[in-house]
Amino acid sequence: MRLLEYQGKEILRRHGVATPQGLVATTPEQAREAAVKLGPAVVKVQIPTGGRGKAGGIKVADSPEEAAQRAAELLGATIKGFEVETLLVEEKAALEQELYLGITIANRHGVAVLMFCASGGMDIEEVAAKTPELVHKMEIPPGRKLEEYEARNLIRKAGFTGKTLVQIATIATKLYQCFCEYDLVVAEINPLGILADGRVVAADCKMEVDDNALFRHSEFGSDGDQIRDPLAREAKDIGVTYVKLDGDIGIIASGAGLGMNTMDLIQEKGHRPANFLETGGGITRELMRRAVQLVAKHEQVRGIIVNLYGGVNPLVAAAEGVVDGVEALPERLPVVVKALGNQQEEAQAVLKAAGIPVVNSVRTEDAVAELVRQLEGRSA
Repeated sequence: MRLLEYQGKEILRRHGVATPQGLVATTPEQAREAAVKLGPAVVKVQIPTGGRGKAGGIKVADSPEEAAQRAAELLGATIKGFEVETLLVEEKAALEQELYLGITIANRHGVAVLMFCASGGMDIEEVAAKTPELVHKMEIPPGRKLEEYEARNLIRKAGFTGKTLVQIATIATKLYQCFCEYDLVVAEINPLGILADGRVVAADCKMEVDDNALFRHSEFGSDGDQIRDPLAREAKDIGVTYVKLDGDIGIIASGAGLGMNTMDLIQEKGHRPANFLETGGGITRELMRRAVQLVAKHEQVRGIIVNLYGGVNPLVAAAEGVVDGVEALPERLPVVVKALGNQQEEAQAVLKAAGIPVVNSVRTEDAVAELVRQLEGRSA
């Protein structure tokens, strides 16, 4: 579960990490009252996704009246697929420098990874992609605390010394405490800002709780009632397991292991998965149709790979659902299907008749290679 910014900042403050002063507002009048107390403010939509600033979800207000006006503009608006219901009105902080501090899980090694970069803010993804050497990393084995001297050694690599170094290292250790205490899979402070007086504050915050650990954190909800991502909500309605990622290739697989193997092979080819989707055991024509359309709604998807193994499930129904889904897309995307098992010849005939490429090989590598070939040929 992705927490909202104000929820993450409450956790940080409880652990002694400084943040700008802020108040939650759900009406324009509450935003005005908050700005009376805070002075010049920033009005920020509270939705469980990044990129709010570039999408117009963060606005500056120099007066209480302007804060109310900005709130009226934002509340009820749809930003990045989410309807805005809550705002954070926060004091306007003049940052002298924006940094990045984050912790996530390296799934292949089963360890937490602390990351620090002296260039934070909205363009951190571009910085990480073009100059990865600027992002300094440190693995933290399970069950072991992060010592401040370890954090200082990492941050020193980015050129920081003195009081600033000590402040950032202290925040890093406290962020890791939050990471462990709340069963987080992601904890980011971006930007981590340095003020003119030398203080370091968490200007923004992203935290994601492991869904399997929500029963230990009732304050965030213990079931799917708080699903805010429209794609995740749609997946729940369909009856499939769906996790949205930040890549460009959509995946539909008929098993969790098959799906994860497909993801790994896509990454080996230099692309990134846009999602994990596992159909479960009850594949039907309607389920497959909706699954194809769901995966294609991801704004970055450039192609889709469908990887099915039919044991009990008849693949003909799955193939018909894939055809229905592809034909209903507003724009035709490259789609490659590997379908093996029960009624595979009949299923492959259905797909071929609709002009959808089919890979007969038992190797998922071949299906991935075919989709990559189509993508590269399309962009050439």
